[in-house]
Parts: sequence; structure tokens; C-alpha cells
Amino acid sequence: MKSNVRNFQSPPMNLTFWKLFDHFWDQGIGNFLHQDGTPTSWTALTLETAFDGTPDKRSIEYWQSQTNMPSPDNIRKLSIVASGGDHALRKQWYDALIKARRETKRNEKEVRVEKPQQQAPIRHAEMSQSGRKKRFGLIAVMAFIIATIAVIWSLSRLHDLSTSQTITNIRVCDATYFNKGTKKCSKHVAVFVHGIDEVFLSFDFENVPENAPFERWWIRNGERVAGRPSFNDAAWPGYTYWRPGVLLVGQYVVRVVVDEKVFTQSFTVQPDGFDAVTIEE
Repeated sequence: MKSNVRNFQSPPMNLTFWKLFDHFWDQGIGNFLHQDGTPTSWTALTLETAFDGTPDKRSIEYWQSQTNMPSPDNIRKLSIVASGGDHALRKQWYDALIKARRETKRNEKEVRVEKPQQQAPIRHAEMSQSGRKKRFGLIAVMAFIIATIAVIWSLSRLHDLSTSQTITNIRVCDATYFNKGTKKCSKHVAVFVHGIDEVFLSFDFENVPENAPFERWWIRNGERVAGRPSFNDAAWPGYTYWRPGVLLVGQYVVRVVVDEKVFTQSFTVQPDGFDAVTIEE
């Protein structure tokens, strides 16, 4: 079983990027420790959840297999996970990962050797006229088969996209912009002033069957603070609300999950002295 304690520690120095990333992964830096104090290694799924769905599981798998290297923006997200909101520790991880990434890329560029292009063999005899016709005929048949397969795949893909369960128009607002008749936010409020004690969430279901399950979660600074599974029924027709008391200052993400796909919207609660910011959609 996991404890409520997370594994936060400074990054080891002078490692290549991939060794440093392996240390982050294997030691579960930022993840919960087991009850006996041993680390819980990351998986692509648990790290995707910590990132709130962006980057997704496929991208994380590419990192773990060393197929792709995380971008600087994703390294910033890694440092946030590794630090748990500690500014000094986050900077340590960001600086260490960025430095290792830069040096590893430079070393890879220095040792990369371009493979010489193979020269096509010289033909000593021209292909006969009948041979050329047969070859062109075979190419034409193969091109037709490939084109047919492409059309079938495209039509199948279009059908999948047209019937895929999705969530659109995710908005967060306060009572000022929440229409009680339509149960919708007329605007998305990106920034609230500290002191707000109630927020609303509205969204539109697309191709989500009646009574189909979905999840909704409220996340502050990377930590889940509220939410639960629900169903697409008359009780929650594309909206919900959250009344935790006064919302704490921080960065918030609302996460809606349907058919194992994640859809998000973000907002910020600023200290006193800031004006609320709304976004027309």
C-alpha cells in the first residue's frame, strides 16, 4: 500500500539526461512512497495523471524508451512534479534536466556519423521493352491497391471520429456568468480574485450515450482536491459546481474524463488586488 508521503529529493549531479530521467522514473521522484518507505516507480499512466493528461501516455512512453526527448516546456512540468510546489527544489530539477538535455544533445550531435549513400548499381544492359511494360503494369496494380486501402482507412477513420465520445466547451465561471436556465457558463473565467467560494463547471457532451459514465476532478497545484465519477443523466446535464468554502490561491485544472479520454480546462485564483479575467468563447 502507498503512504501519504511523497518522495521529494534533490537531483543527482553530472548525469547524462537519460540516466537522470531513469533516476526520476525508477525512484518515483514526486510520487507517493510505499508504507515501508520504499519508492513507487512511475508508469506512463501514473505520470500522465500527474501531468493532468498533457503530455499524454504515448508521449511519456516515447521518453521512457528514449525514442524522443522531452521538450523544455515538458521539462518544466517534470520539475513541478518532482518538487511538489517547492520553488527552490523545482529550480534544482529544472536546471539539472535542462543542462543534462543540452549536453546530451550536443554529445549526440558530435558523435553522429552520416551513413554514406549507397550508389545504385550500374546497369550493363537495358531492360527489354516487354520487361518495362510488365514492371509498369505491376506498379500500376500496386498503386491501385494502396489507393483503395487508403480510401477504406480514411472512411473508417472518419466514421470513428464522427462517433467518438468527446467533451467540448469546457468553461469555469462564478454565479455572475452562470445561467441557471441553461445550466451553462456564458464565459470562461480564467482568473478569480481570492475570496471566491463557489465556482461552476459547464461542458457539452458529444456522442456520449445517456447514462454513460464520466469523471470530473478539481486539481490544485497538481493535487486532486475534489471530484467523483458521475453519469450522463438528468442529475448532471453537462454541468456541476464546487463549494469548498473559500478557494485557496493557486493554479487549478478541471479534468473531465469520458471513454478513457481526458479533457481539461484551467483557471487561477490570485491574491487580493487582481481583477477577474474572463474569456469570450
